[in-house]
Amino acid sequence: MMTSSPPRILVVDDDPDFAQLLGDYLGLHGCTVQAAQDEPQLQSAVTTFAPDLVLLDQRLGHVSGTDVLRGLRAVSDVPCIIVTGASETMDRIVNLEIGADDEMEKTITPREMLARIRSVLRRRRREGDAPAVEPARPSWHLDTERRVLRQPGGAVCALTNAEFETLQMLHAAKGNPVSRAELCRQVFGRPFRVGDRAVDTIVKNLRRKIEPEASDFVAIQAVRTFGYVFVGFP
Repeated sequence: MMTSSPPRILVVDDDPDFAQLLGDYLGLHGCTVQAAQDEPQLQSAVTTFAPDLVLLDQRLGHVSGTDVLRGLRAVSDVPCIIVTGASETMDRIVNLEIGADDEMEKTITPREMLARIRSVLRRRRREGDAPAVEPARPSWHLDTERRVLRQPGGAVCALTNAEFETLQMLHAAKGNPVSRAELCRQVFGRPFRVGDRAVDTIVKNLRRKIEPEASDFVAIQAVRTFGYVFVGFP
């Protein structure tokens, strides 16, 4: 990506026909393409093929692209675009939070797909050419040993026991939704019943404490008819 050589694109999809069609199109437009069908092949190709960008299917058999992306980010910061058959808002939010550079549906035209690939490559190239990295800004810290939530400036954000337990469960889930039933059982020690608003009240209080000036809360997202997912501190 940093030279004039053709960009190397790794297509990770368990549909060989789709991967072949996409690879042929990208090859006609100056890309070197390799295909992988599952996570082990992806991990191997990151080392042997050294792609400049990964196109990752959101669904690889019974494995979600979100989980595969987590594994990829543990070993590489290679640019990654999620390709999905049907975009879900929550999946898109979580994917972007854990390191996806973009997300697009399979139904977009090949021309637009190529344009967005080039856009991500240009953006990463500019980042690589930057003269210096800005110092990391202070961030929130959830201290599970001392059972304390610290704000970016170091001050303690006062939480009740129930609020801390709820936040700890959502935070530990690492972007995966947690059901109201599980939160109710673990935090309050009782089964969840229809109409029980205890969990919703706790989440409402947490949102106000974490994002006191926000008009649209983003740190904790509701998953309709199920529960909540922690996306990340603001």
